[in-house]
Amino acid sequence: MSFKSDIRQKVEYLCNNCSKVRILFISPALQSDQIRETGYQEYIDVHYCDDNKLNAIKLYVDSHYTVRSQVTIETSKHKEEPVIKELQGFAIPVPKASKFVQYSIKSTNDFGSYNLKSLRIKDKFRQTDYLIEGPKEGEKIESFSDLEFIEIEANISSDLESEQVKGWLTSLANSLETLVLLDEELLKYIGTYLDQIISEKPKDKEMLELDLLLNSTIAIPHTNQSHIDIFEKHKDEIFYELSSMSYRIYKRVLNACLINEQKTIKEVYNEVKKDMIQVQAFPFFLSVLSTLVTFGFINLEKLEFYTV
Repeated sequence: MSFKSDIRQKVEYLCNNCSKVRILFISPALQSDQIRETGYQEYIDVHYCDDNKLNAIKLYVDSHYTVRSQVTIETSKHKEEPVIKELQGFAIPVPKASKFVQYSIKSTNDFGSYNLKSLRIKDKFRQTDYLIEGPKEGEKIESFSDLEFIEIEANISSDLESEQVKGWLTSLANSLETLVLLDEELLKYIGTYLDQIISEKPKDKEMLELDLLLNSTIAIPHTNQSHIDIFEKHKDEIFYELSSMSYRIYKRVLNACLINEQKTIKEVYNEVKKDMIQVQAFPFFLSVLSTLVTFGFINLEKLEFYTV
């Protein structure tokens, strides 16, 4: 189940490498403060061109959903700075950063730095180093995303298995690399989430929760009445020993996503927690949502580009 309602606005551009039109459908509710501050929003599009090579494009889109500037980005492990190539003929100059910006992230109050001591995310797309501060001691682990645009360096407890942690960091790097739009505010949850989870081997459910976390201000969860009816009919078969409280939580989340075309994951969470004191912790809400997404009761409308 997917939709592209009339509420969505369309961002359209021509990829110079493969001469294909790429389209992004975006809800006006997802426009960030950056547009109000700078006059444009940055979007990242990574896709395969005709030569079967991945191409990374950064777009600068104004408040009227018009592409005002466009650049290609190239990188590798051996390049500290990305290679940025500007496409000529656009109305405004590309606001290139002269050097990487250091951006300190203050984690949530729940960040105990038991397993994860500190985290540094080097984002070559956005030319920003995100630093999640913590104790300086610990074993240093490095990991790269598949396309090498994201580099992560972590200090971890010496009690942890290095390869296991590296698996988590690689998953985080790959998730960040696929984001069309990064909400930097969400990074304050990353340290807390990983600190609680990296002592265990990565599992599909936790991987999905991590993806939901990174997409929580740009993805719209939605369902319909037929999905809710199926949940009601088969809940006892699917969820063994379902408690009355768990049932109420699942049902409340489903109702909040019913025919939803505007509210993001984070906004649904804020709505649900007002009604239920049991759903106050954001990681717990993400766990509930991931379960409903896994079983197909809720679908996600994510920011992604399409070729036409």
